[in-house]
Amino acid sequence: MWILISCIVLNAFIGVIFKLFDKYKIDNLQAIVVNYFVCVLTASVVHGGSPIPEDLTAQTWFYYAVGLGLVFIIVFNLMALTVQNFGVVVATIFQKMSLIAPTLIAILVFHEPSSWIKWVGILSSILAIILLSYQKTDRDAAPSEQGILWLFPLLTFLGSCLIDSTLYLIEKNNMAENGDIGFVASLFLFAGLNGLVLIVIQAIRSRLHLKWKNIIAGIALGIPNFFSIYLLLLSLQQGWGGSTVFPVNNVGVLVMAGVFGVLIFKERLTKYKVAGFVLAIVSILLITCF
Repeated sequence: MWILISCIVLNAFIGVIFKLFDKYKIDNLQAIVVNYFVCVLTASVVHGGSPIPEDLTAQTWFYYAVGLGLVFIIVFNLMALTVQNFGVVVATIFQKMSLIAPTLIAILVFHEPSSWIKWVGILSSILAIILLSYQKTDRDAAPSEQGILWLFPLLTFLGSCLIDSTLYLIEKNNMAENGDIGFVASLFLFAGLNGLVLIVIQAIRSRLHLKWKNIIAGIALGIPNFFSIYLLLLSLQQGWGGSTVFPVNNVGVLVMAGVFGVLIFKERLTKYKVAGFVLAIVSILLITCF
């Protein structure tokens, strides 16, 4: 349980770091790319040496790591476009709703035990995410309703579903046992290399302005980011099923993010957030205890 709690806290802390990105005008792409390589270095420290297997291409998870590395970068950019066109609220809801995919796979495909109480808990977790993310907006500043732009949040949701579902399937099929630092490090390495390609394209277009603050931000993000994935895989191997881990993780992250927002950024605790906090706690109890 402590592994999952640590995973939740670190994921929420990542949100705090992203909020500081806006305050200090950090270049998201540069910081994210640095972050991925810092993740690999963090894995090296934890592993006590190079975490990348010498027979990398022979690993059963090799192609999954390559594919997820690309998806990580794509989803990040889709998330940024969603925030720009619809705001943080919509982006957060569509990203966190990704719990639906691995939860359904766990129950319907791998036949993890479920009861009507657990289903109520899962549905409650989805409602809790909406309440925790909800905030009133100025009607004059309402997001664009052009149909084509709704592809951004939709693809963010599908991409997040793909990431969560793939991580769950890799663990379920014993491809990455005991967290497998080699897999996690390789995943971040490929994500970093894909991001590096985007930076090179920026440089060719003469739009690249490297700054130390972006590198420092990437370092600050990379350490908790590595553990957020590593601990998630470990949580799945502690006897907690996917239908429990993903709903509890996603709801827990939003709850902790809300706590950090109130304590660190002095955000106002609205009636919607209070209702979301209560419903989140109820949903976690229903999912984990029944």
